[in-house]
Amino acid sequence: MTSKEIKKLYDDGKIDELYKKNLKYFELIDTWADKLIGGDLLDEYELSQCMEQLNGCQTKLNPIAGCLEAMLIEYENTYQIKEESACEKDRIQDQNSCKAKARISASDLRRYASDFTRYTYSCQNTVTVAQSRLKRLSVEKGNKGVDFTGEVKQEQKEETTNGW
Repeated sequence: MTSKEIKKLYDDGKIDELYKKNLKYFELIDTWADKLIGGDLLDEYELSQCMEQLNGCQTKLNPIAGCLEAMLIEYENTYQIKEESACEKDRIQDQNSCKAKARISASDLRRYASDFTRYTYSCQNTVTVAQSRLKRLSVEKGNKGVDFTGEVKQEQKEETTNGW
């Protein structure tokens, strides 16, 4: 989804459509978070699936989060300039008041940007945890002589012929 489309949705008051369109990604992130919170011991296949799915979610949500963050700055600055131009004098207390009004005016956009940004961060963190867990499992199984499928390698002992 392009920033132009996102801006149009916001300006038209249809930001809920953006949420509805991306709800499946939020739910998928929450599902993986619940599995990790629940302490479910995930195997290599589940960890790989977790990384793939959350990377996909991050890929979808990150551009939206970036767009919303840029829009937040733009709209706050626009509101602040509008408020400051209405002031008769350019006093510090007036500037602070204008800045506060601008933040209030853009508070809904701040919440939207925060939702998408935080879910993107959650994806990044969960992928990192899954990578660490997968590496630890691989090392543990390597030390035990167990391969990725859980089968133990059959090693043949060589008999020495020199009598030792």
